[in-house]
Amino acid sequence: MTEKNDSLQEKLRALEAVFLQKLPSKFDEIIEALNALLSAPSNKEALSVLHRHLHTMAGSAGTFGFVELGEQARVFESKLKPWLVSDCPPENELKTFADELRDYFTSTRGRLAKMATHEAEEPEDDHEVKEVNHPSSLIYLVDEDNTQQQAITTQLEHFGYEVTRIPQLKDLAVAVAKRRPDVIVIELSFPEGKIAGVDEIKKIEQLQRLRIPTIFVSKSSSFESRLLAVRAKGDGYFTKPLDVVALTERIDNILQRGEYKGYRILIVDDDTVTSKFYGAILRDAGMNVRLLSDPSQVLSVMTDFRPELLLLDVYMPICSGVELSHLIRQDNSYVDVPIVFLSSEADLSKQLDAVRAGADDFITKPVSPEYLISSLSTRAERYRSLRALIMRDGLTGLYNHTAIKEQLSSEMLQAGRNGAHLALAMIDLDNFKQINDNYGHATGDQVLRTLARLLRQRLRRSDIVGRYGGEEFAIIFPDTTATTARRVLDQVRIAFAKIRQHSDEVEFSVTFSGGVADLEATTDADELFEVADAAMYVSKQSGRNRITLA
Repeated sequence: MTEKNDSLQEKLRALEAVFLQKLPSKFDEIIEALNALLSAPSNKEALSVLHRHLHTMAGSAGTFGFVELGEQARVFESKLKPWLVSDCPPENELKTFADELRDYFTSTRGRLAKMATHEAEEPEDDHEVKEVNHPSSLIYLVDEDNTQQQAITTQLEHFGYEVTRIPQLKDLAVAVAKRRPDVIVIELSFPEGKIAGVDEIKKIEQLQRLRIPTIFVSKSSSFESRLLAVRAKGDGYFTKPLDVVALTERIDNILQRGEYKGYRILIVDDDTVTSKFYGAILRDAGMNVRLLSDPSQVLSVMTDFRPELLLLDVYMPICSGVELSHLIRQDNSYVDVPIVFLSSEADLSKQLDAVRAGADDFITKPVSPEYLISSLSTRAERYRSLRALIMRDGLTGLYNHTAIKEQLSSEMLQAGRNGAHLALAMIDLDNFKQINDNYGHATGDQVLRTLARLLRQRLRRSDIVGRYGGEEFAIIFPDTTATTARRVLDQVRIAFAKIRQHSDEVEFSVTFSGGVADLEATTDADELFEVADAAMYVSKQSGRNRITLA
């Protein structure tokens, strides 16, 4: 964590140096705009340009720690504002304003020149998030039932966890002291006592002075047992026989707490240094940030990037942020995407105009990194959750039929523009009707959830998985050929066949068949579904439990 914070601080210091280095040219722009206004006092365009430069200075200077400069720029901006709605600035007032502005920026230039003792190179903007292979999460499984331990361990390992079995309760504290697990899954009762599992967890917390996320399991589903687990700060409670899919989902939720979930944030601001400053802060918090300085490109960038929140400035050269917000809201595809203004505009009426234009919030520069991260992540998470209700399948949490088709069209469009590969796989559970007939629909649902969970676990974050309908699933593999997609999917197929499904006291395994096609077959989305589906049926006709290339 320290290394990460140091890295962020280095980036921010570099951007501060860039800002300081560019200040003289920013001062020149302000003086040039002032001279243009003095030569034509009734020219509204010249007045608007000067106002925009002062507004940008008021926001960016405070952001980079030049508080006095930012405040003085805001004073000049507020003096100039009434002239924006009048016919022409009064001659005497304009002359006094010009003298004060020139004197201030001339003296400030001299003071800042002494600070600029070294040059700073501007860091490159890289909005791509590189994927990292994280080590497997370590799970301690504490239970005396050796047979059940082995079965649960096998299942959890198929889902990508590292599992250590601890059959004796007395060995848990020693194991924790040697290596701290990410999660403990522990039986509630042992020969030492009916609530010995709870007592041991409390003892470890006191001895180690740390709290390890804990899930309790028990044969009992009584209120009293569950309450004991709650009072021991348990993060989950499951009754035996265990629903391993539900257990893995709970473990995932526990491990993801406090993590920012890669929200896609689009920052639109003509002040590139300031936008890079805030972009660095948001990236450090785990967000995927795209920077855009040209507002005219916003719709095409939104099509490619699919932002979950837009961060706009109020004043920009081509159009205002309010106008841009109206423009975005005209497109039905983006009526629900959160729009937040980040600006030094302190005029409440201007802020209300932004809200009326469809903005969800207005944050005034300078803003603390903590507040910015919290505010944006909250709104992006709400947007993601609402979209999930519309686009996600209720049982598996994957994209639903409509959403996965939309995703394929979007991904194919992007692949075509970039000249990239793209593959589509269709998979179908084998003999699924027999599973429902023999074990019931509840067990069938569990099988569907197991496959969905495994696909999310084993595929890349960039791969897109959807439930196409019934027991059929679709997977989009961006930047991937059909041959590679088939190899990856074959590994998932083998792992899925090894998972033991449960229904009451019965165990069984399930397989699936699949077909894969890529853009070599067709560049039409509907046709690509048909080609991959046809290849999947070849797998069915060839004996099932296999993947066929189109």
